[in-house]
Amino acid sequence: MRSWLGNTVKSLAASALLLAISSQVCFAEVGVTDNEILIGTANALSGPSSYVGKEMNLGFQAYINYINERGGVNGRKIKMVSCDDRYETEGAISCFKTLNGDGVFGITGCYGAALINKYIPMAMLAKMPLVGFSSGPKFAADPVKRYVFTIRPDFIEEEEQVVNKLWNEGGFRRFAVVYQNDAYGNNILIGVQNSLKKNNAEVVAAGSYVRNSSNLKQAFDQVKAAAPEVVILGAVQVPCTEIVKMAHAANWHPIFVLNSGSAVDQFVELAGADAEGALVTEVAPEYVHSELPAIEKYNELLKKYFPSEKPNLTSLRGYNNAMLWVEGLKRAGRDLTREKFVEALDGMKNWDQGMGKDMDVSFSPTNHVGRSNLFYLTVKHGEVVTFKDWKGLKSALK
Repeated sequence: MRSWLGNTVKSLAASALLLAISSQVCFAEVGVTDNEILIGTANALSGPSSYVGKEMNLGFQAYINYINERGGVNGRKIKMVSCDDRYETEGAISCFKTLNGDGVFGITGCYGAALINKYIPMAMLAKMPLVGFSSGPKFAADPVKRYVFTIRPDFIEEEEQVVNKLWNEGGFRRFAVVYQNDAYGNNILIGVQNSLKKNNAEVVAAGSYVRNSSNLKQAFDQVKAAAPEVVILGAVQVPCTEIVKMAHAANWHPIFVLNSGSAVDQFVELAGADAEGALVTEVAPEYVHSELPAIEKYNELLKKYFPSEKPNLTSLRGYNNAMLWVEGLKRAGRDLTREKFVEALDGMKNWDQGMGKDMDVSFSPTNHVGRSNLFYLTVKHGEVVTFKDWKGLKSALK
C-alpha cells in the first residue's frame, strides 16, 4: 500500500514538474514560441494614406525575409501580422485590441501622430514594445516611456532644424504654414514657430484643414494672401499634392517644404511636374544614387523579394525599423522576453546601421530617440535626391 502510494505521489510530482516545464516553454512570453516571434504592424492599409502603410510593411517584410532565410534571430523566425487602422483614431484603438488579441510580442510602423497618441497608452498598459514609427510626434519619446522607442527626430525638432537652415543659410525671412489640424500638424506649426522665435520673427500666416479632408482652399487662400517666401506643409502626401497644384495653377511659386510625415515618393507620383523643386526633410537618405551600405542592401533585398516594387523612402523607413527590431532581438538573447528586449535597446550605444556619418543609433533608459539628425532632399527631374545648395535656393523663387 505504502509502495503504491509512494509511487503515485512520485508520479504526480513528476507530472506536475513536466507540466510546469512545458508551460514555461510554451508560454515564456507573449508572441514568442520555440521557433517563432510574432510582430504586429499597425498603420493605414486603406483610404487616402494607404500608400504609407503598405510601403512601410513591405520594407519591413523585405528585411525580415532576409533574416528568416538566414535562420532567423537566435533560432527563431520572425512572423509579421498586419492590421489596418485606416489613419483614423478609432482604427488605432481597434487595431491594438486585434493585435493584442493575436498575441504579438510588439508593434511597429505606426503612422499618424493622433493615432500614435492612442497606441502609446495601450502599449504601456499592456507592457508591449512599440518600436519604430513612421511619424514623429514630440510626445512619442518625450517624456521617455519604457516600452516606446523611435529612430527619428520628432516633428518639432525636424522643423526647427530645417527652418534654421532656411533662415541662416538660405536667407529667407517670410515663412507660412499649411497644416493638418491635429497633433501632427500642430507639432509642425510649433517647430516652425520655435525656430522663428529665436530670430525674433513669426510666421506670416498659418492655415489649417481637417485630417482626411480635401477642403484646402480656405487654408491655401489664407497663406497665399500673406505672400510668404517659404511655405511649410504640415500635411500628408495627397493634400501636399493639391496645394502645390493650386499654387502653380495660380502662377505662385514659393519654396514648398515637405516633412517626414508625408510620403514624398507618392507626392512626386501624384504631383508630377508640380513637385519639381520641393524641399524635403527626411529620416532616411536618398535611395537613388546612394552608396551607403544599408541602402545598397535595401535595394538588393527589395529587388530580390519584391521585384515588381520600386524603392522609395517610405518602404526604406520600414526596412530601417526592421533592422532595429532584429538588432534588439539579437541582443536580448535566446531567453527572450519583452523586458529583456527593452533592456537590450536601452543598452544600445553607437550602433552603426550603415546609414552614414552621425547616423549611429544610441538609446539609454533616459533617451528613447535613437538618432536626431535629418537628411535634406529635393525633387529634381522626378527623382528625390540629396539637397545641399541652401545659399542658391533663393534663385528658385519666381
